[in-house]
Amino acid sequence: MNRKFLKKWSPRLAIVLVAMIIVYAALVSNPTNAFSQKVCTSWQMVKNKSFILSHRQLSENIIDTAYAENVTEQQAKQVPILMYHYLVPKSLNKEPGNKSVMNAEDFEEGMDYLHQEGYYTPTLQELEQYINGEITLPKKSVVITFDDGYENNLIYAYPILKKYNFKAAVFVIGSKTQEKNEPFDPARKSFLTKAQMEESKDVFEFHSHTYNLHYKGFEKCGSTYAAGLDSKLLKQDMKQMKEFGIDTPYFAYPYGNKSTQMMYYLREEGYRMAFSVRQGFVKPGDNPMKLNRLTVTTGTDLSVLLHPLDESLE
Repeated sequence: MNRKFLKKWSPRLAIVLVAMIIVYAALVSNPTNAFSQKVCTSWQMVKNKSFILSHRQLSENIIDTAYAENVTEQQAKQVPILMYHYLVPKSLNKEPGNKSVMNAEDFEEGMDYLHQEGYYTPTLQELEQYINGEITLPKKSVVITFDDGYENNLIYAYPILKKYNFKAAVFVIGSKTQEKNEPFDPARKSFLTKAQMEESKDVFEFHSHTYNLHYKGFEKCGSTYAAGLDSKLLKQDMKQMKEFGIDTPYFAYPYGNKSTQMMYYLREEGYRMAFSVRQGFVKPGDNPMKLNRLTVTTGTDLSVLLHPLDESLE
């Protein structure tokens, strides 16, 4: 860091440091559970602020910025990113209340609706360019994503997407990927193989959902979050994922759990967009490291889910 930067930020860092000491002292002197949780949350906020101030790249590149884009009536003011997980025929769906499990018939109905309505499915590269204000997208654009890399995505979604000339992104868990193709059993949970991923690249693009951090293992303020919030584990995991063969600039947070530090280290390793599970649309100027998505599951009516977008464009 140069002298100009130190001169600008040193007083602020000093204030943050004092705040950290005060919060920590309060935490130690008042050990009650309720109070401790509140203090712990405040402590985390102070640490995040300190981290931002002490990491210049984070301050410059990850903070949200306002962006004004003049668009015509035929161009998208905002874009929905649909999020799918596990597909299974209705007759075999043993978890109808599980939002991560969707009847394959409902998926096909949704894709048929998008096709009839004339929706365009941008790639993630196009989405990135759109968010950066480099390109516009058609008014009816929708990004399709799948998390985890289940084999049933290939069996049920791939042929439908291919029929309609739709594109989709799959965020795979590297360590879950199977070594060789085996007979598909719709009643058994199975994951894609590298060969299947290669064969389906005409429809799917594949990105990181971590190599082996898709589990709850990070303790913070009395709650357990995704293991990826542990910076040491994350750094090693990113290396493993690239060695595995998934070396792209796009990432999906396991369980949607993210932190200031996590976003920073992802950016350090070349990731330019990251996807959460927070519900909402995306638009030019959004922070590319915490993009909203829309959960789609059994019973979801896409004509209703996408209605806020259609209404805002009228």
